[in-house]
Amino acid sequence: MPVLSLLYQTILRAIALTGLLAGAVSSQQLTLSVTNEALQERLLMTSLVLQAEAETSAADLVATARGDYERLLAALYDEGYFGASISIRMNGREVSQISPFNPPANVRPIEVRVDPGPRFTFGRAEVTPLAPGSAGTTGLAPGQAASTSIIRNAASTAIDDWRDASHAKAQITGQRITARHAVSELDVELFVAPGPALTFGRLVVPPDTSVRPERVLTIAGLPTGAAFSPDDVTKARSRLVATGTFSSVVAREAELPNADGSLDIELELDPAPLRRLGFGAELSSTEGLTLETFWLHRNFFVGAERLRFDAGVSGIGGNSGGVDYSVRALLSIPGFHRADDQLDISAAFERLDEAAFEQSLIEFGARRSREVSEEFEIGLLAGFRFSESTDAFGTREFSHVTLLADAVLDRRDDSLNPTSGYFLSAAVEPFIGFSDSETGVVLRGDARAYRALGERTVVAGRFQIGSIQGASVEGTPPDLLFFSGGGGTVRGQGFQSLGVPLPGDELTGGQSFAGLSLELRQGITEALGVVGFVDYGFVAREGDFADGDSQAGAGIGLRYNTAFGPLRVDVGVPIGGSSDDDTTYGLYIGLGQAF
Repeated sequence: MPVLSLLYQTILRAIALTGLLAGAVSSQQLTLSVTNEALQERLLMTSLVLQAEAETSAADLVATARGDYERLLAALYDEGYFGASISIRMNGREVSQISPFNPPANVRPIEVRVDPGPRFTFGRAEVTPLAPGSAGTTGLAPGQAASTSIIRNAASTAIDDWRDASHAKAQITGQRITARHAVSELDVELFVAPGPALTFGRLVVPPDTSVRPERVLTIAGLPTGAAFSPDDVTKARSRLVATGTFSSVVAREAELPNADGSLDIELELDPAPLRRLGFGAELSSTEGLTLETFWLHRNFFVGAERLRFDAGVSGIGGNSGGVDYSVRALLSIPGFHRADDQLDISAAFERLDEAAFEQSLIEFGARRSREVSEEFEIGLLAGFRFSESTDAFGTREFSHVTLLADAVLDRRDDSLNPTSGYFLSAAVEPFIGFSDSETGVVLRGDARAYRALGERTVVAGRFQIGSIQGASVEGTPPDLLFFSGGGGTVRGQGFQSLGVPLPGDELTGGQSFAGLSLELRQGITEALGVVGFVDYGFVAREGDFADGDSQAGAGIGLRYNTAFGPLRVDVGVPIGGSSDDDTTYGLYIGLGQAF
């Protein structure tokens, strides 16, 4: 026997003997007739009598030990041992011969002896009938290692395949399982009754719901009359949950189909609190303190409409100019004409006091978005914006009709703390000027990718790009121009410290921008992690990326995982660039990863 294997088995037995495993007492032990460390560990964890406390009464020990026969046998079957023998003795007597109602005064020592016998493989292995196009049942095949969990999974897979083929009431109606001990093989036959192919019937809305029933039906979008599909049921439920109006949504299939071959889906809807008040804060040594608050009504017109008011103050104590203010109102209407559409109507006022410009902005907009799939969304916005700006070019007024077409593809495993996948977004925003304002178009793109290296190491990267075409720098509202520096672009550099230099030490934004960020995220414990990062930003005056300037920053950070996402603390320093800013470091504190 290898030395490490012998040592491992000795340790496991010592655990059972000394009581280190879940408080077991020294008079309890497991004896396994074969050398199989993994099996021994599982049996030790399965047997409750081996884990019993010293003060457990004799009657309780006998009852627990009698139940261990079934528990141990189930564990052995799951590991592929179908010819095992189990003996549980208390003070030399087999437990099956001891009455739990009249136990002896002394039941210790307790010894569990297991002879697992040979490990079985599947002989005959069939599930019939299979659904059309089914890929079969993974693991349940002649010659493969036998296991009760594989049998259960095969039955579940077969039922799921039939349900995907519209047979909602498919079920296992019989089984024939035979252990052939002479050859250590297990023959398995499972028999499926698919039942008829069904269509969707009514979506039954409870009469006491807080949302108008017709709105529930529109938002859910269950395709009544179409072939039954479990995915469609899941999507209907997800749409209702996404409104935020319900704290829980249960979609239950009717027990019996209707006479016309349709199947009704019955809803259970628990309302969420009608109103919500929230607060947020973020701190940066260069951008200062940002405070935000919102008030939300989840069912404003009794149709799951969300009315939200946001207010924010930023730049408090920073060196990025003065203090900025913003107020925004947003009405969101899910299920706008069709289930996967949403209409957002917004109005906002913003006062910006940045180092390079001051601006007052009023804008109104209506955006219709469509969820093409769970990962892909597209949107189209039409709006109006009026702004008054003061910068290096003087005081000017801008009046624009805006259009915005955008698309988002999100394949991250977790939006708050991703470890794999990617995120892509693109937007085209024409701004059509009137009252002597110029016309142009803003193009933006954002790409993020994540890859795990082992269990606790993640490499993350982000690329941002933007360009303005059609309008001149002077004819573009300053808040649409591109700057670099600060928490959203280059950490360690001053906020909006890189733009386009003008005579007289003045600065304005550019019409093209590119940014690159790389992070190495290393977990130390389940809750605590560290991050190393490098950021790069590039800004050019014209939209063709010619003759621009760049800057870079690097640093380290801490992450502490909370229920609301990672708490982020980053410290960055400049490592190069043409910015005239005298920032020597940047401190950034917030909730969620940097990207």
